[in-house]
Amino acid sequence: MEFGYSKTTNAFYDMSRKDLFIEAGTWPDDVIEVEQNIADEFMQTPPSGKQRISGDDGLPAWGDIPPPTRDELIAIAENERQRLLAYADVVMQDWRTELMLGEISDTNRAKLSAWLAYKNEVKEVDVTIDPENVIWPVPPEA
Repeated sequence: MEFGYSKTTNAFYDMSRKDLFIEAGTWPDDVIEVEQNIADEFMQTPPSGKQRISGDDGLPAWGDIPPPTRDELIAIAENERQRLLAYADVVMQDWRTELMLGEISDTNRAKLSAWLAYKNEVKEVDVTIDPENVIWPVPPEA
């Protein structure tokens, strides 16, 4: 099978299907045929920390994956917050039921109180100050 590569789309194309791509209006103007070894190398999973980029010569190359943006780091931290809160809810579920039924022991009431305080601490963490190095509160012992 012969492949072509487009610098514009940073993608490979099956040259035997060129007519279909043209009919669909999706054939880039800059597709160049590439040797099989280039297609084989760059159509595989990239090396760790790398991504396929378009090189200056119009051929594919491996480039460093850029570090996450500030917004991405904040989103990652917010996802971690949601994970921690969900975990706390799972831990507290039985104790909440015991509390509603009026059958909670003093020990479990203290544990529930500690986990509720932990949840509040997690909610109060400002992930926008240093989203790459968020320090989360330590959960109480379950």
